[in-house]
Amino acid sequence: MRNYWALALISLLIIKIVLVNANSKYCVNQDTCDKCLNQHPTCAWCSDRLYEMRRARCMTEKDLLEANCRKEFIQINHYEPMSNVRDDDLRDFNKDFDSVQIRPQSVRMKLQKNRQQTVKLKYKPAKNYPLDLYLLMDLTWSMRDDKETLVKMGGSLSTSLKNLTENFRLGFGSFADKPIAPYINPGTEDNPCKLVQETCLPTYGFKHKLAMTDNIQEFITKVNGSEITGNLDNLEGGLDALMQVLVCREEIGWNDKTRKIVVFATDGPMHFAGDGLLAGLVKKNDKSCHLSDKGEYMASLEYDYPSLEEIYRELLRTKVSVIFAVTSDVIYHYDQMHEIMEEITSVGQLAADSSNILQLVEQGFKQAVKRAQFQDDAPDYLRVEYKTNCGGKYETLQDTNKCDNIEIGKEYEFDVGITLLKYPDDGAKSVKIKIEEANIDAEATEIDIEIDYPCTNCLAHPGEIASALCSRNGEYKCGACICDSGYVGKQCECNLQEYSSSKELDNQCREPKITNNNETKLMPPCSDRGECLCGECFCNANYEGKYCECETCPVSDDNGEECNGHALFCDCGVCQCQPEFTGPTCECSTLQTNCISPDSKMSNDGGKICSGHGTCKCNQCECEDSRTGKFCESTPGNETFNSLCIFYETCVQCVINRKLQHECSDYEQKCSSQNGLLYKSEFYDKISDADILCIARVRYDDDTVCEYKFTYELDEKSETNLRIENTDCPPVNVAAYSIIGIIVATFLIGFLILMVIKCNMYIAEKREFAAFEKERDQQTEYKYESPLYKSPVTTFRNPQSTSQSNAFEMK
Repeated sequence: MRNYWALALISLLIIKIVLVNANSKYCVNQDTCDKCLNQHPTCAWCSDRLYEMRRARCMTEKDLLEANCRKEFIQINHYEPMSNVRDDDLRDFNKDFDSVQIRPQSVRMKLQKNRQQTVKLKYKPAKNYPLDLYLLMDLTWSMRDDKETLVKMGGSLSTSLKNLTENFRLGFGSFADKPIAPYINPGTEDNPCKLVQETCLPTYGFKHKLAMTDNIQEFITKVNGSEITGNLDNLEGGLDALMQVLVCREEIGWNDKTRKIVVFATDGPMHFAGDGLLAGLVKKNDKSCHLSDKGEYMASLEYDYPSLEEIYRELLRTKVSVIFAVTSDVIYHYDQMHEIMEEITSVGQLAADSSNILQLVEQGFKQAVKRAQFQDDAPDYLRVEYKTNCGGKYETLQDTNKCDNIEIGKEYEFDVGITLLKYPDDGAKSVKIKIEEANIDAEATEIDIEIDYPCTNCLAHPGEIASALCSRNGEYKCGACICDSGYVGKQCECNLQEYSSSKELDNQCREPKITNNNETKLMPPCSDRGECLCGECFCNANYEGKYCECETCPVSDDNGEECNGHALFCDCGVCQCQPEFTGPTCECSTLQTNCISPDSKMSNDGGKICSGHGTCKCNQCECEDSRTGKFCESTPGNETFNSLCIFYETCVQCVINRKLQHECSDYEQKCSSQNGLLYKSEFYDKISDADILCIARVRYDDDTVCEYKFTYELDEKSETNLRIENTDCPPVNVAAYSIIGIIVATFLIGFLILMVIKCNMYIAEKREFAAFEKERDQQTEYKYESPLYKSPVTTFRNPQSTSQSNAFEMK
C-alpha cells in the first residue's frame, strides 16, 4: 500500500513538472476556484469533470487548454475598466456658479479580491474660494486692551481678508470660564472685577454674539459692544467655547461650501477634561449644542470640559481649522497642542495689545490653504493607497496623501489605488466610498464599487455526492473535491484514520523552529511554498527542501550556471562565492583589474583606479559627474585631455604610416599591451557614431599634416581594438585656396565698384548736357550765345521821361 502511494505521489510530481508552464507559477497550488481566480489576474480554473484530477486545475487559460481542459469549463477573470460617471472641469469660484476643485466627481468600478484599481484624482485649489472666519476671543480682564485694538482695526480686517479672497464672512463670540468656584472667587459672581476696584460683567462660559455675516460694520459693532468679564485662575474655558462653535453649526452659520477657520485669541492656557471635577462637574462633555436664543452656553455648569481628543475629532469632522493667536508667555502650551493637531491648527504669537492679529490671520489662512490632505471613509476590507509627486516637487511618485506648499490655481494629481483585501462578512455586493480633501466640505470623489465574487456560476450548479473523482470520500463540485470527515487530499485520498488527527498529518509538512525563548514553533505547511499531500511537501517552482524551506540556487540567464559559475557551493539557495567574487549570485568581482586603464598600468604610479575620477565596483568603473569612458578617462567635448587618446596616438600613427608605406620604427613596442599582445586595428569609412573620438596627426610630407579620427575599445579581456577612420591624404590645401579666393573676390568687387562709379558719372554728365541744350534753345535775343555768358554792361532807364531817352550805361 505504501509503495502504491509513493508511486502515485512521484507520478503527481512528474506530471506537475512537465505540465506546469512558467506563466502558471502563481496559480498551480490553488485548490479551489475562488482561491485560484483571486491569486493572480492570469490564473484560470478548470471545472471540467473529464479533466485529469491529478493535474493542476489552476493555471493560465493557455496552459489549461494545452492540458486538454475544455474551453467552456474554464473560469477566468473578467477585467472591467472603471468609468467616470461625472467628470466636470476644474474651475475657480464665481458668484454665478460654485467652484470645482476635485475631479472626477463620481466613479464606478468593479473590484476583485487582491486586484487594484487606480483613480487619477486631480485637485486644484480655487481662487476666491469662500471663507467663513469666526473670531473666538478671550474677554477676561487681562484681554481688555486687545478688544479695543480689534475694534480700531475692523476696517483693516476687511481689507486684509479681501487680499486673501473676495468672498468672506465673519462671526464673533467670546469666552471666559465656568461661573463656579474654584474658577471664580465666591461672592464676586455679579462683579468678578471687584478685586481690582472695577466693574465688569458676571463671569460666563461662552457667548455667541454674531453669526456669519458679510456686514463688516455689524461685526465691528458687536465687538465694540462686548464687555469685559473676569475669573479667578489663569486658565480659561476656551475648549468649552470651541466645542460649541464646532457643534452648533446652524447657530454659528457655517456654510457647507466654504473654508472654515476659527481665530482663537487668548493670553492664558486652557482647562482640559477632568478639571471640572474640582467643581463637582462629573458628566463627560456630550459634544452637543447648548446655546440659548441669545447665544449663551447653557450647560457650562452641567458638563466637564471637553478633552483635546474630542476637540480634535470634531475639528476633523466639521473640517474647521484653528489659528491660535496667543501671547508669548503661553505660546509653548499651544505649540504642544499644535504638534498633536498639526494638519488643522497653526500658532502665532500675539502682541501684547493684539495689534498684529491681522498678520496672524493672514499667515494662518495661507498655512491652511497651502496644505492639501485627502482622506476617505473606506471600510476595513478595502485598502486605499495614495501616490503623488505634489505637482513636481518630487521626481517620482511618493506614498503620501498630502502635499505642503500648495499654490492656489495650480493643478495637482493623486493616484488613488483601491484594493479589495477580503470579501465583506455580510456578503455585500457593492459599497460606496468618498475621497475628499480634509479641510473642504461638499467637494469629493464618490466611488461606487461593485464587488465581484468569482466562480459564482460554477458554484451555483449542484455537486456530485460520493464522486469517484473524490475516491468516493467526498463531493465533487466546480472542479474540486469537498472531502468527507476523516479524509483529506486533492482527491480525498488521505485517510486520517492512520493518524490521530488531521493536525498530526499536517504537522509532518511543518518545519519546527526554535525561538529566542527556546520554544519550538511550527512554521506554516511547506513554508507556504508548496502543497502538503498526505504529509509530504511538493514544492512550488524555485523552492526545495523537505519543508520547501530553501530557495533553489540562482541560475544565471547568460550561462545557465548556478551562482554565475563563481561559487564554491550553494547551500539552501545561498551562494558561497569564490574569494574573488561577491554578491547574492556571485555576480560581482572583487578584482580591480578592469578599473585601471592601460596607460596607467604602464606608468610608475602602479595604476590609478578609474583614472582618479571614479570608484571601482564589481570590477567596473562608476564615474564622477561629467566623466565618461570605461576608465573615466574622458570629459565629453574635450578629448584633448583624454589620457587614452594620447596613449594610443603613437600606435595609431604607426598603423597609418604603415598603410601609407612610410617607415614606422618600434611598431611592436608602440602597439602592444603590457602582456605582449598586439593591438587590433581596422580602418572604417565612418566612425562618427563612437562615444569617444580621438585625433591622430600624421605628417604626409614636409608641408602637409593629416588628421585621422580614431576610437578605441577594450573587450572583456582588456584587449585593445583600434578603429581608424579613412582619410584622403594629402588633404586639400584649404589655406592656399582660401587666399586665392580672397584675391579673386577682391579684384571682382573692385572692378564692379569702378563700373558703378563710371556709370553714375556718365549718367550725371548726360543729364547736365541735356539741361544745357534745353536752356540754349529758349534764348531769343542771342540765340547762338551761350546761356552761361553774362554781359559786363548793365543798362538803366529813367522812368520820369518818356519823351527822351535818359538811359545811361555803366561799365
